[in-house]
Amino acid sequence: MLKTTLFVIAACLIFIIWLELSLKASRYLRTNRKLEIILHTTVLAIIIVLITLWSTGLIGLWRNGISYMAYSAKDYTDSNSHHIEGHHSVSIDLSNLESNVGKDLYNDGTHRIYVSNVINAGNINSGGYSIGFRASGQYSLNKATLISGVRHATIDNNSFASHMTAKMTAEYNGKVYNCSEKATSGLHYQDGDHFSIYVFPSEAYENREISLNEKGTLQLTVTNLYENIWSKI
Repeated sequence: MLKTTLFVIAACLIFIIWLELSLKASRYLRTNRKLEIILHTTVLAIIIVLITLWSTGLIGLWRNGISYMAYSAKDYTDSNSHHIEGHHSVSIDLSNLESNVGKDLYNDGTHRIYVSNVINAGNINSGGYSIGFRASGQYSLNKATLISGVRHATIDNNSFASHMTAKMTAEYNGKVYNCSEKATSGLHYQDGDHFSIYVFPSEAYENREISLNEKGTLQLTVTNLYENIWSKI
């Protein structure tokens, strides 16, 4: 209903603009009938193109990317979405946090998950070390796919929810730690999302196994990634 209403409003506004331009132009083009016809034909063609782009969804796709499809439950389904098997790893250098930005956790040539930031909060109560990941996929009018640590699901065609599916461990100094979720985003980027984790549990800091000034390299491993798929109904 909202899409139809917006379409009608846009069409009316375009028609009003075209009519106003036509009236103004007619004052100057009465002596040149050929030029007047060309102008009116051009304006009409532009209107038709804009209406076509709107009705087919191209404007929405151009403006909002994957989220346009994900939030259009009446036109697209996510029923083919599924978990991704396998283990995927990336090495993180704690002596130079910025050097890790851009490292791939997952990359199949179409979908990519890479390190967007590594943060040392400098305080145990603030979580200590954390890592952020950016996931990017692909989209067209017929289908969009995104492999991420986050599942984006439509619920009862009325609401939308995002939650982390990924399970991560960090191996450091011969010990394996279970990472915990820090944050997840919705589809805030045209081609994907963002999610982040706390690397070490609070007990590791409290037991002095981990300090806030580590200089080694850890191996981060993730399982249970999720392939979000939106297909045209």
